[in-house]
Amino acid sequence: MVIHFPIALFSVAILFDLLFLLYKIDDFLASSWWTMFFALISSSAAIATGIIDDTLIGHLTTAFPLWTNHGIVQIFSCFIFLGLFIWRTKEPNILNTKISKLIYIIIGIINLSLLYYGGHLGARLAGRV
Repeated sequence: MVIHFPIALFSVAILFDLLFLLYKIDDFLASSWWTMFFALISSSAAIATGIIDDTLIGHLTTAFPLWTNHGIVQIFSCFIFLGLFIWRTKEPNILNTKISKLIYIIIGIINLSLLYYGGHLGARLAGRV
């Protein structure tokens, strides 16, 4: 179950960002920051359990091509979210400047798609798809 928390929390964090852009309610910004924070914490747990589970499967050692490797796609996606989180923490008004908010939201949405794709790869790896 731990693997579902990061996907849900990252999705909600980006949703809160979009709601802030639509309605300009500061509570959405705070909610997004905290949701992203907890998504990163839960990602650490998900990555740890994935690495432990990989000792049974051994697919991280066959990393190429990279875009077909569930573990690498998910870790890469989490690092991008970490970068967005650091950027946002160091520059709290990121969603108030035109270019920055556009770049931030586009990266967030594309990375969310990457996270979903990685989840799909994980479901295939587990034989659920």
